[in-house]
Order: sequence, then C-alpha cells, then structure tokens
Amino acid sequence: MSSPTPPAAEDGEHLAGDPGVPGGPCVPGGLVGRSAELALLDGFFGSVAARGRALMLTGEAGVGKTALLDAAARRARDAGFQVLRVVGSQFEVSVSFAALNQVLQSLTAEIAELPPWQAETLRAVRGVSDEQPTELLAVAGAVQVLLSRKAARSGPVAIVIDDVAWLDRPSAIVLGTVARYTQSAPVALLAASRTGDESFLSTTGIPAHEVRPLDEAAAHQLVAQRFPAMAPRVRQRLVTEAAGNPLALLELPGTLNEAQQQERGPLPAVLPLPERLKKVFAVRVGALPDRTRELLLLAVLDGSGGLHILERALDGGDVLTELGPAEQAGLVRVDSATGRLAFRHPLTRSAVMELSTGAERRRGHLALAREFPEGSEHRARHLANAAVGPDDEVAALLHEVAYSTLRRGDAVGAITTLLRASDLSSTGAARGRLL
Repeated sequence: MSSPTPPAAEDGEHLAGDPGVPGGPCVPGGLVGRSAELALLDGFFGSVAARGRALMLTGEAGVGKTALLDAAARRARDAGFQVLRVVGSQFEVSVSFAALNQVLQSLTAEIAELPPWQAETLRAVRGVSDEQPTELLAVAGAVQVLLSRKAARSGPVAIVIDDVAWLDRPSAIVLGTVARYTQSAPVALLAASRTGDESFLSTTGIPAHEVRPLDEAAAHQLVAQRFPAMAPRVRQRLVTEAAGNPLALLELPGTLNEAQQQERGPLPAVLPLPERLKKVFAVRVGALPDRTRELLLLAVLDGSGGLHILERALDGGDVLTELGPAEQAGLVRVDSATGRLAFRHPLTRSAVMELSTGAERRRGHLALAREFPEGSEHRARHLANAAVGPDDEVAALLHEVAYSTLRRGDAVGAITTLLRASDLSSTGAARGRLL
C-alpha cells in the first residue's frame, strides 16, 4: 500500500474542546449541539464490556472531532475504562512506531509480565532492547495479548486516536490489526480522521460515523454564549459563513472589531481568515494549479456564481476544464444544468482571497468590470475595487451608486459607498462634499 499524503495539521480543531471555551465541558451536556454524538459514544462504550468494539469518527476539518474525542475520553474514564491517548504528529510520521509507543509507555509493567518472546518484541518496539522488532503481525499479536491481559486485570481499555492521517505506517498497521480483532477482549478503539484522508487504519473496514456541522440553532447558541454583545444580524452573517463549523464559529469573530460586531461599522464583503482557519481551509486551495486559483478568484470577486461571466472574464481556456482540479479537491461544485458555480463551504471563498495578491485581485476586478455595461452598479464597484489611487471618474460612478443604494433602503450601504467615493476623489472640495 502506498503511503497517503497527510493533511496539514489542524491544531485549531482542538480549540472547541477546551474547558474554557463554549462548546467544551463548561456547558450543559459537555458540547453545544452534540447530544446525539455523545449518546452514540455512551452506547459505544457501554457495549464494550460484552465485546470489544472499534469506531472511526470522520468529518471536515474544524467540525469538532477532537472535542468529541476529548469528551469521549472523559466519559470512558468515568465509566471505569483505562484510557490510552494517541495523537498523530506530522513531525513523527516517518518515525517507526512513534504512535504505538504512546500506547506502550503506559503499559511498561504489563509488558514485563508477557511471555518472553512477546515482551522482547515490544521492548524492541520501544527502543529499550538491542533486538530488532519482528514482522508487524507478530508485533500486533503481542499488543493484542498485552491489551487483553490489561483488560482482564484492571477493567476495560479504551484507545483514543486523533489525527489518524499522521500516524506512522507501522503503528497504523498494528493498530489497524488490533481494531479488526477487538471482539476478543473488552477493548475499545475510537479514532478520528478528516473526511477524504486515507491511512491504513481508516481502510481496515471498521465502522465509521460522520460528524456533521452544527445545525443553525446550535451555531447561534455557540456564538451567543461566547460573544453575547454581538448584534443579531452580525451573528447571522457569521453563522451563515461558518456553515456549522465550530472552529469557524469561534474564530471568525476575532477578525471583526468591536464596532463591526455591534453593527456600528460595515462588514467586509469576504470575511478574513484568522491563522487557525487558514491552516484548515487554505491548504487545499494553495495546492491547486495557478489557472484554477485564478478562476476561483474571479468567482469570489464576482459573487454571482454565473459561469457565463467567468467564461467571458477568463482570458482563454475552457472554464469547466480549469475548474476540474477544484471539483476533485471537493472545494466547489458545478451545476452544468443551471450554469452556476458554488463553493462547498463559504470559508473557501475567504481562503481564495487570503492566498491572492493585491495585483491579482486588481486584475480580476478589471476583467469583471469589462463584462458589465456602462453605468451599471457592478461595473462601478469593480472599478472602485481595482483603483489604486484617486480616480474622479470612478468616484462619480460611486456617487450615483450610493443614491441607488439608498433608494433600496440600505442607508449603511449608501454611506459606505460615499466614503469610498470620497477616498477616490482627487480634491479636498470633492472629498468634503461627498463626506
């Protein structure tokens, strides 16, 4: 089996499970909006006494898999399990048995009581013997005997594994073998993996449960608990952008100042990504071909999703072909029947913007402006976004747009447009009039 390409580390996901963060153990039930998942985990551990079980939690980055593992570990301890934690690391993915040693280091005394050849095998795995580990099947057999003896002596054992894609290959093979034969002893193996990532452990056929994003009510509850002063309409914007992703719900408000959170200032058209979310959403965008990223940037700047606009704005090439890599990466979907492009997660739009340069955005706005007729609001706004200095012609266009915006009942939008028109004016008198 070829080694998988692990994802970028998603350490931000751990945030949602911290004791001091809403959505962690400080709220009733332990996690906001996760009563069904917690009931599933309670049932999972409750059945282990009769026979061992294995379960893989899957889900998108930042959806809260780590938070659920933390809650599961606490509940397992309360139920009398000895919990052994394993966390895959990108820095140890090439170190043989690095992950397995996280299990073995807590069972040193039990290793000494195994039959000599099995004890020597595991001491070699731990690096405290001059002997070389035998074949992986023998290592897996020794680990199974070790866990069975531990369970018989001290009660059921739970192995909780996070960041499965970062497990070193020998450890993944051994733990995968253990997962397939948990029925022989009261041993539970609970692991978490990002949707779409592959590892030996995730391909062993053990049952999987997908952790879905929070529903809208739970998302509102989480943001309201953490940011009680936030205006309802701003909270709705964040809930919409986060699409139920707990990490995004907790991190996005940090990109807004106090005035914006309380709706006393305009929100950006595309919310900026804080560092933790960049690690989650930007990695797959950054891996796309330049041409595909250029097209996605045009789609973000346009905002309509219309493929016909992208076809005209893209300088040569077939739009559907250029979008292929983004579709394969699960970032967008194209409905050829309606001729529309949609981002699978709203924050992918933010990642596209974060990874673009000012010059690329300016070129994109100019390309899009050419596709709209003279005097149109879309043309005026694209020209304004492309401007890099005073431009009285564009300022005059925005002046007209501001009044059409006001006629639609959007006073805040009209003021924002007039302020931008003032910025683009070349004289103090013009700026003062617009202000």
